[in-house]
Amino acid sequence: MLSAAALAPLVSQFPSRMLAAAPSGKNGRLGLNLAGASYWSSEQVFSNLAVNASRWRVQLGQMPFTWDTPLPPMTDDGYPKKIPPQAFLESFLIFTPYRKNLPVQLSLYYDGKGKIGYTNGAELERRFPGRDDVRNMRKNEAFVARIVETDPDDPIRNIRLYERGEMPTSAFRQPFLDRARDMSAIRFMDWMSTNGSTVKQWSDRPKYGRFGNSDFGVPLEYMIDLCNTVKAEPWFNMPHQADDDYVRQFATQVRKDLSADLNVNVEYSNEVWNTFFGQYDYAASQGKALGLSNDEFQGAMMFYAKRATEIIAIWEDVFGADKERVIGVYGAQSANEWTSEVILSYEGVKEHADVLAIAPYFGNSLGDPERANDVATWSLDRVFDALGQEVDGLNRETIGKQVAIAAKYGVKLYAYEGGQHLVGHGGTENNEALTKLFIAANRDPRMGDLYLRHLKNWWAAGGDLYTLFTSMSEPGKWGSWGLLEYEGASTPKWDAAQKALHMEI
Repeated sequence: MLSAAALAPLVSQFPSRMLAAAPSGKNGRLGLNLAGASYWSSEQVFSNLAVNASRWRVQLGQMPFTWDTPLPPMTDDGYPKKIPPQAFLESFLIFTPYRKNLPVQLSLYYDGKGKIGYTNGAELERRFPGRDDVRNMRKNEAFVARIVETDPDDPIRNIRLYERGEMPTSAFRQPFLDRARDMSAIRFMDWMSTNGSTVKQWSDRPKYGRFGNSDFGVPLEYMIDLCNTVKAEPWFNMPHQADDDYVRQFATQVRKDLSADLNVNVEYSNEVWNTFFGQYDYAASQGKALGLSNDEFQGAMMFYAKRATEIIAIWEDVFGADKERVIGVYGAQSANEWTSEVILSYEGVKEHADVLAIAPYFGNSLGDPERANDVATWSLDRVFDALGQEVDGLNRETIGKQVAIAAKYGVKLYAYEGGQHLVGHGGTENNEALTKLFIAANRDPRMGDLYLRHLKNWWAAGGDLYTLFTSMSEPGKWGSWGLLEYEGASTPKWDAAQKALHMEI
């Protein structure tokens, strides 16, 4: 691990825009990955509670529920132009048991002419032209809206669901803004549905005002608005199949609308080194087609470096005289320093790279198939003993090695994600005892202490921005990723993040 004195001569190589970044707290800088925006999320982000509604589904009379009946002709913004005979179209506007933080009384607004029905976790109170007052039943059933009648010449559209009363002036709910406000950066990987993205052209992007964003991701307009509001740098993940025009159009809109005092972090896709993701398969096939290497994995990493450089160069061209605001991020595998070397040493990277980004998680090995059955019998004391040894041992060593590689290439080290990684995998996710143990560990006060030790190690080693994963989600067999589980109840992880932001550790 390099000491501060050893790092000093290398710091002069960092671009001036990187040196100017101010810490978000008394320690180093913290950022936040936002959880995927969907109708089932426990995090209600938007003032308009229908932003993340599910797509419409045609339901025929008394027939069983289905997602598969073909839709009637639809408007460009995703609303039916007509209702099939003896049928209706319905959508889950909200489907999470965690909505007691929302008031009972809501109002649904719409343009056009027709009739909307409500069922399950929603109940109609009274109707007005263009507005229905409805009740949030606060139970574990979907808040369902049904279009039962619509005027083909003036169809129902522009559905908005708000807390009843004065119309909000912000696109975002205040509790969400309060949680995001102190972060240095907001990473939009999940908001952009990055993993396995099918986006290729600008016309494929999630469009502002389109209904059913759970299927498409969050429109760019919201991401820019959020960063302008909370004064945090955006961190965008360009889709792995996106063409140059998509990249240029995206960058052009950001330059036009993002506050001029904010830098913008640009990353090509997410974890292209991860063989479980479609973006790896794409990079491997492209690397092979270009003859970059006889080794598939190396070819994938080389193609990643090539395409990331092309994308960052487009952003810099769009920003022109302000190109110093574009922070070129190259992501590598935390536990495999070889990936960092291959990527940063690739032709052309040096001219555009500002950041090497890794995900320095701890605890992943406790969910390995070869040891999960044994770990499932452990006490929490034993779990935290193992995690503590890793945080101050192998995890800290890994961070130090990656800091040294970043310094060697004159870039900073960011954590694109990080925190605990207690989850079964390779089949062990179905071990109920293991899942219960991991959930309990995440709720234990000692987890907060571990986060603080881990962050202290990161910053002491020379790591810069640490972007925690993730803002809010329910725990389960697929992991306990949320810093918070639901609005209104804190956790040791969230408390640790707040301490790192506001107190010296």
